[in-house]
Amino acid sequence: MKNILITDSLFILPEHEQKLTDAGFSFTRLDKPKATEVELIEALKGKQGYILGGIEEVTDSVIASTDTLEAICFTGSDWRHFVSGHELATSKNIAITNCPGANAHAVAEYTMSLMLSMTREIFDLGRTGIKTFKTTKSLQGATVGIVGMGHIGEIVARTLKTFGVKEVLYFSRTRKEVLEKEIGMRYVSMEELVKSSDIVTLHASKQAGKGYFTKEHLNMMHNGALLVNCSFEEAVNIDALYTELSAGRLQAAFDGEIHDEKFKKLPLSTWYVSNGPTAYNTDYANQVASDMAVESIINLLNGKPDKYKVN
Repeated sequence: MKNILITDSLFILPEHEQKLTDAGFSFTRLDKPKATEVELIEALKGKQGYILGGIEEVTDSVIASTDTLEAICFTGSDWRHFVSGHELATSKNIAITNCPGANAHAVAEYTMSLMLSMTREIFDLGRTGIKTFKTTKSLQGATVGIVGMGHIGEIVARTLKTFGVKEVLYFSRTRKEVLEKEIGMRYVSMEELVKSSDIVTLHASKQAGKGYFTKEHLNMMHNGALLVNCSFEEAVNIDALYTELSAGRLQAAFDGEIHDEKFKKLPLSTWYVSNGPTAYNTDYANQVASDMAVESIINLLNGKPDKYKVN
């Protein structure tokens, strides 16, 4: 009987465990969100399958340590970041799958929540603030720039149109001309997007690189513009962002962990950050990712093709 390692407890619900059992597999759970390299090497001994449900890194050393592993199923989309040993895995005929779009609606939903909260100044006009009356900005009539037109960016673009925005601009590694016509958005350079947008929202993957939204990009944003980041924490030059926020020139709202004490002194009308990454985490999104991962691991361990295989 083939055995599957499942890390963390967020994904793979009891119904999915039963599905694995019914398909003739056993499983072992490592209930840690970020297992160490040593823990992974030990846990993968004798395992044929691995559902990566945490945020651990699967390094070359981890891949090199196993001679039984046949498949790795990542419960998110940015698999290259978490399976850094993917080239070695491919050379060892270890299949890798991911779950593209599983949490796209959840992240898009959270992005819209941040846009609306900051634009309508929800925090200042509620019990977290002291203001009782203020005329605020609106999404209606605004120009919004989206950086990264993948699953999440597309959902955000479609949603924005229902709010009556003036224009949706986008910049992405790959131009999406069909979507441009369907949604009614415009492809522009990064520089034009940053200069022209009342709101800039970031949805590029970690392949874009740490700090890809630079000091220069922040300087290009016009006074009073809002930066929303629900992609990854290191996407923005944080020191340059603080300079702009502390001067009161920009607003920003992030999903992630920024523990720099000086940010805590900024007013909520200027700066919001979640206590930890949470945009992706809804019960529905976790259900979808678990469905996809279990389907993939069953296919691969039974020697069948799988549409989510990436290597």
